[in-house]
Amino acid sequence: MIDLIIGFAIAAILFIAEYILCTKLKNPLWGGIIPMFILIATTIIFASGRIPLTTRNLFPFVILNTSFFGNWGTGRDKYKKIRQAEMDKMKAKDIL
Repeated sequence: MIDLIIGFAIAAILFIAEYILCTKLKNPLWGGIIPMFILIATTIIFASGRIPLTTRNLFPFVILNTSFFGNWGTGRDKYKKIRQAEMDKMKAKDIL
């Protein structure tokens, strides 16, 4: 049970870090560091045979990778909206 709690805590910290990287930094690659690291780690874990490649074991990793890559895309969209709102404010001030 404690392992599950620790796992969720680590995942929450990674989600927060990825959110900050995706929405605050200009280069989109910074936000992709964590999802790519998780994808590479997942591939290494299954390729090394530490965890057998079964549906029961594969499903949580698919959900994890999908959620992190989805979070990356959502964060980049939010970054673009924030930038557009700033540009609109600047244009409005220029007009006045």
